[in-house]
Amino acid sequence: MASNPAEDIPAQHVSMLATVQRMRLGLLVGNLIEARAARDVLQGLHAAHIALEETALIPKLPASARWSAKVYLAEHAKLSAMLGEWREILARQPDRIDPPEQRLTLLDASAPLQHLLEHHFEREEKGLLIETRR
Repeated sequence: MASNPAEDIPAQHVSMLATVQRMRLGLLVGNLIEARAARDVLQGLHAAHIALEETALIPKLPASARWSAKVYLAEHAKLSAMLGEWREILARQPDRIDPPEQRLTLLDASAPLQHLLEHHFEREEKGLLIETRR
């Protein structure tokens, strides 16, 4: 861990996006064992990420911040809920899915998770990380 917790955040973002991509690639090829494993890794990365932000950064967010603490906290909660939903979705699937239509349906359904992660990380990098450095 870096001496300044905010220094760890961009690397965590890269790691989490690579992991969601790994999950989606598992869905693309119909390998649900791989998709589940990536989802589980993503859950652990997300939990560590929000713990760091919610203890070391968000409490330091100034009242004049571009986005209030409640925005970041709400997005953290939404991402946690989405990861829980994906645990359930993947648990209901067989280990291997061959029909391309079924794989595409799951892949399409995973896009909102990736998009929310990307949007949230952009918000943190343009807001939280800058505003807590002051």
